[in-house]
Amino acid sequence: MNFILTIIFLISNYLLVVESVAIKNLYSYLSLHKKDNAGDSSNDVFKNVDLFYGTDKNGHMFPGITQPFGMAKVGVDVNDPGFGDSYSGYAPNGVITGISMMHESGTGGAPQYGVVCQLPYTDETLAGDQELSLNRTKKDSATIGQYFVNTPNIDIEFTSGERSGLFKYNFHSGDKANVLVNASHHLSAPKRPQWTQHFVKGSIKTKNNNGYIGQTTIKGGWGDQSDWTIYFCGEFNADFTQVTSFANGEISYNSNQANSSKGDDSMGLSFQFNKQDLKNNELISRVGISFISTDKACANIEDKNFDFDSMVQQNQQQWKNEVFQKFEIQHDNQTVVDQFYTNLYGIHLLPSNRTGENPNWDNQDNIVYYDDFFTIWDTFRTLNPLINIINPTRGAEIVQSLANTYKNDGYAPDARSANQNGRVQGGTNSDIVIADAYVKNVANNVDWKLAYASMVKNAEVAPPYWYDSYSPTDSSKQGRGALPDWLKYGYITRNYTRSVSRTVEYAYDDYAVSVLAKDFGSSDDHDKYLKRSANWQNIWNFDASTNHYHYTGFLQPKNADGSFNYTSYDPLNCYGCYWGNDEYEAKPIEYGWSMLYDMETLIEFINHNNNDKDNDASLVIQRLDDMYLLHGHEKIVDVGNEPSFATPYLYNFINQQYRSVELVRYIMNTYFKTGESGLPGNSDAGSMQSWVIFAMMGIYPIPATTTYLITSPFVSSLTINLENGAQFKVKANNLSEKNIYVQSLKINGKKWNKNWVDHNTLFGKNGGAIEFELGENPVVWETGERPPSPGHYKL
Repeated sequence: MNFILTIIFLISNYLLVVESVAIKNLYSYLSLHKKDNAGDSSNDVFKNVDLFYGTDKNGHMFPGITQPFGMAKVGVDVNDPGFGDSYSGYAPNGVITGISMMHESGTGGAPQYGVVCQLPYTDETLAGDQELSLNRTKKDSATIGQYFVNTPNIDIEFTSGERSGLFKYNFHSGDKANVLVNASHHLSAPKRPQWTQHFVKGSIKTKNNNGYIGQTTIKGGWGDQSDWTIYFCGEFNADFTQVTSFANGEISYNSNQANSSKGDDSMGLSFQFNKQDLKNNELISRVGISFISTDKACANIEDKNFDFDSMVQQNQQQWKNEVFQKFEIQHDNQTVVDQFYTNLYGIHLLPSNRTGENPNWDNQDNIVYYDDFFTIWDTFRTLNPLINIINPTRGAEIVQSLANTYKNDGYAPDARSANQNGRVQGGTNSDIVIADAYVKNVANNVDWKLAYASMVKNAEVAPPYWYDSYSPTDSSKQGRGALPDWLKYGYITRNYTRSVSRTVEYAYDDYAVSVLAKDFGSSDDHDKYLKRSANWQNIWNFDASTNHYHYTGFLQPKNADGSFNYTSYDPLNCYGCYWGNDEYEAKPIEYGWSMLYDMETLIEFINHNNNDKDNDASLVIQRLDDMYLLHGHEKIVDVGNEPSFATPYLYNFINQQYRSVELVRYIMNTYFKTGESGLPGNSDAGSMQSWVIFAMMGIYPIPATTTYLITSPFVSSLTINLENGAQFKVKANNLSEKNIYVQSLKINGKKWNKNWVDHNTLFGKNGGAIEFELGENPVVWETGERPPSPGHYKL
């Protein structure tokens, strides 16, 4: 009997342990994947997001606080000579020179903004040149909606609204409590002085006994912007006891205003507070910004009660509502989940929604307007296509903004900041952004006729000349600067810089124009632009060769008389890959894969000298393998730049999908990590992160078409709640580190034998689902037709 009781006791305890483990696992799963309800403050998913991801090693990510596509991007500005120019304001080491209201994220070129600044301090003496800074006692920390800085005497926290910021200063040491408002503060570029910003003029004055208003005018920066002005309005939750002004190298005590029109002067006000008036030694300040006026800057302050915690919650709720509650992920590797959510966050920082904030447009309060496009020549590849899936309302607004900018400023931008078009690297890639949204039915209040008109302007009218020392042969501010050659020869000669890369990009742009010409132009227009999209063929030299590989046929610069130019030419060398070279950011062999809309012709060209006409895959495989060091040669592709984003997926076009799976995983595992150094190069406004998201989803977009190439996912289960109320689901059965190869595939419950899928099949009104059966070894499953070439045209 005792034996039986002992057995029962042991079984009972075993069941309790099993139940306990099951409950813990269930709780952990629900905690990670539950849908957030309005007002829920748990924010579990925010724990997965690393705001400092990609902030080091030239990733240039902005780790401060903002809302999705918010105008205000509140962050620290750090001086660290060893770090180099800080494009986002942030550096992991160095001293803080200010906390400012505007930044960009993941950019190259040179820093922009860093304006409207505060800096708390205690007992330091204010100098005429106002060179104050704060040391940090430990590394900064942040979560979505809230940033923390620790200094020897002051603990700093800040958050943001859409067009305002809220600061909390805890003066835990020192005898005094001061806040410096440097109205001339801005980010500079010591490493690239030719592209640095400059303070032009400004003014500031007190408002009542606890506030201030003012304006700052800046010029310069990477886009060589002319003068632009930002207005600001600040308030404190306590009255100041003394005000000191500084300007023109002089200090004035008990002065309530300052102004300067001396370029690169230091100018502003310092406010002193009685620490006994501060509850728990805390001072709260709220700041609004506007491009219109100080009155509008004051009106843009979202916080009305100096309620810091409430503002944090509002910020977090906005991120949940617009971004995170759309996604549900199941995977047993927490690092992968963190990587997904962190990259998802990073694609929602730029461009900036500035509707009603363009001082150069008339009657513009209700005209959709976005700024800070940095840079469309990068974002059109994956960022804009991803936004069109997960946030089509924003996608439509971006397209309408491009059209509105054309209407008001003459051209849609290829890059833009400070309410001015910036630079054009290659083509007018706003054309591709517009076409991608159009074919994917992103139609929320878009004036497609106006959008098409902007595309035709790009394709037919050369822009006015704007001198650029890096590209003196033509305008590089907007439009297609080399358009005269394009219209005359059907390619770009070396009379213009970037002749090869611009030829390729003009061709893709004209394909995009042909897409909308079907419905908003004429059949003749469609045919004209489709033919022009084939102009890349004019610079394909079937006999071009390189010493490193046995095959021939590459893109090559061409003279006006139709002959190929061999001076300083090597398919494996771009001789700098910069503004004055034949190609930008990539070599001729890399740009040779860019005609994604007509891979049929490219595959034919690659096989031009192939004697085995029944096997068109082997040479394509050889070339693609060579791009990524798969045969022992030096790697060709620069993973840190965007021209080769699609290249690892192109095995799909010869029904060798398993090779795409291998290569995408090789790139992800080798070049994309976690943490501050997790990006292989500039984020380029979220371009890198959007590439990662598509890789993890197991699909890849062909821009301006409805085609997605299929690989295999990195997560076991993914659900995206689409804006139309439907869902897109990914399920990966048997996924593991080794089980990455597709054994079979179902789409919407039906067996699928193609390695590509159409947009409407997955993201239409009924949503869609992909179910992967994965295994350790490749099998033949993709017996259907190859991916389409909707722009197929052979000259």
